[in-house]
Amino acid sequence: MVSAERAAARPAGRPRAAGLRCGLVAGVLAALAACAPPAAPPREAAAPRASAPAAAPAPAAPASIDLDPAAEARIKADVAYLASPELAGRGTGEPGAELAAEFIARRFAELKLSPLGGQGSDAKAYRQVFDARVGADVAPAVLAVQRAGRKQGVEAGKLVTADGSASGTVTGAAVLVGHGVTAAALSWDDYGGRDIEGKIAVVLDGVPTLGGGEATPQAGAAKAGAAHAGPAPAGAAHAGPHGGGAHADPHGGGASADPHHAPSVRPADALRDFGSVRYKLRTAREHKAAGVILVAAGDELPPAPDDAASMGIPAVMITRSAARALFPTAGLAPPAKPEAAKQAAAKPAAAKQAATKAPPPRPLDGTTVEITTKVTPRTAPASNVIGLLPARDGSPHAGEYIVVGAHYDHLGHGGNSHSRAPGVHAVHPGADDNASGTAMLLEVARRFASLPARPDRNLLFIAFGAEEIGTIGSRHFVEHPPAPLGGTKPVVAMINADMVGRMREDKLLVDGLGTSPDWKPIVDDAARGLGLALQFGVEGFGASDHTSFTASRVPVAFLFTGVHEDYHRPSDTADKINAAGVSRCSVLAARMALALSRRDARMAFTDPPADPHRGRRGGFRASLGTMPDYAYQGPGVKLTGVRPDAPAIRAGMQAGDVIVRIGAHAVTNIHDFMFALGDLEPGREVVIEVDRGGTRVPLKVIPAPGR
Repeated sequence: MVSAERAAARPAGRPRAAGLRCGLVAGVLAALAACAPPAAPPREAAAPRASAPAAAPAPAAPASIDLDPAAEARIKADVAYLASPELAGRGTGEPGAELAAEFIARRFAELKLSPLGGQGSDAKAYRQVFDARVGADVAPAVLAVQRAGRKQGVEAGKLVTADGSASGTVTGAAVLVGHGVTAAALSWDDYGGRDIEGKIAVVLDGVPTLGGGEATPQAGAAKAGAAHAGPAPAGAAHAGPHGGGAHADPHGGGASADPHHAPSVRPADALRDFGSVRYKLRTAREHKAAGVILVAAGDELPPAPDDAASMGIPAVMITRSAARALFPTAGLAPPAKPEAAKQAAAKPAAAKQAATKAPPPRPLDGTTVEITTKVTPRTAPASNVIGLLPARDGSPHAGEYIVVGAHYDHLGHGGNSHSRAPGVHAVHPGADDNASGTAMLLEVARRFASLPARPDRNLLFIAFGAEEIGTIGSRHFVEHPPAPLGGTKPVVAMINADMVGRMREDKLLVDGLGTSPDWKPIVDDAARGLGLALQFGVEGFGASDHTSFTASRVPVAFLFTGVHEDYHRPSDTADKINAAGVSRCSVLAARMALALSRRDARMAFTDPPADPHRGRRGGFRASLGTMPDYAYQGPGVKLTGVRPDAPAIRAGMQAGDVIVRIGAHAVTNIHDFMFALGDLEPGREVVIEVDRGGTRVPLKVIPAPGR
């Protein structure tokens, strides 16, 4: 499941975005509040050797689709292989994802599904290949200081390219601007209300304690990942794959407190959410700085960034010792020892030395700085794996298609902002997310392949790639459908499975029912005899691949058994999968697809309403109702659609628009969008500028309260 942070270019925790991630988890958490996971189920017997899973025989041809006692073993074997160490977390662009795609293609071939991905007659013909942005190639940064005719550099190991840095070489006079925070609502401005056009901002890591003395660094800000977490308005910590706090949704809104709009009495830690490196770069850019030098609290530095999305300004981070040597007149405190920094960070804000007013910017006279950075987006080939069960000859609906889908990729070894264990470099097996959905997809394909007659409509079984980094595979499919389809219009419905492996108390969420009035009776009928405690949702947008189809006005149904503590962690392992639950999900999905194939008329699509029983993910006071395209790589934030009866659509915003400015803030990417959204107030009109076919269009939008 794409993390909410994906959506937010991974601002804090698990708000991926877009993973870039979306709007479902908070709702799921509310809707499934009674589904808190009980004690973990007993460990299953060891699965067959992962490196060579045996092709399980298809069941005997049934007259209908019912529970099959042999299905659990097949599902266990498939999950065990997909979540095995050999596949190493199935990260996009990594060998494990390639092995997973090959495995799925072989299964499709064994089931005699027709290839509908690429050219040729072998397993590669099942693969629809596309390029995905998977990270960044970062050249060693260069920093030189000229003072009194003497040039001084920084040796390797004492500086790193900052997260969000642009590529380029910039030169300018150095100006110390404290912690680089501008928060008008809190009466704090390290820039003193002045621009520093053409100069290099020297910015301290962390945030001040309000209340004086030395400001206290943010906990772990210079450690791996932490320095790159977004401020709360830009995405609160993710709570789950479909929308919880960690996958804060900039396009859906939220109800948590916003540090840009604090109460009149300033808490000592009111600036705690302003320590994000990307936020500081955006603030420096808006004060017209030419570049930024971030000074760490100690002598530890974060790793080089893995996200090539730029905040539009070259920037580096250097150790405190290096900064004291380069800028002796700046009065910087000695480097904090790691353990001492942890203890200081653990103190209550009220117990720390506090500042009542931001010190003014201080030019470091006679000091000129040159910064050189180079960050290049890294792409890798990825693929959707597509198998076709053709409609029966002579069917009047032979030109129509039903899609059953699930993504097969996951997070590889983690160690990035998509993981909920960001400091841990270890295999993230992704047994539930989404080996479980992939195993369900294969089981549905087996059941259809064993039917005595082909269906009246074509069945497309699609294992999507690159979902975790922004539903890129499903977006590629709807934008570049295989030639026989000629577009997405022939697709009458899409059933998506993501995280169906942790069924508890027989509960299963079926979301997306608001995309067609025809869904509910189909689902109710398909569930007969399965003993499922179904819970229903109406929204068609969420942090998984069905969103791409909703945006293309295809009715969707989304199956999901709920979030859990192992989500996006190395502990999401195969032994915790409820294979019997996955089996029941597969029968439900197969019966739904079979019913769809037999209908005389196409399903009617309706714009899905927001679910009134769900709150949006926390982190935003205001909501616009926009849906991002996380695969978009140009400047700004491109929209795949807008929610019905939301502020954006009422203002005239539409699918395909690219948001380039919100109020006074330029929007260059999803990070800028998140920060700008955090500044919005419900009910206060703001002008949002969009690029529509090369023309800039200003739109007056009145944000709604975050729910």
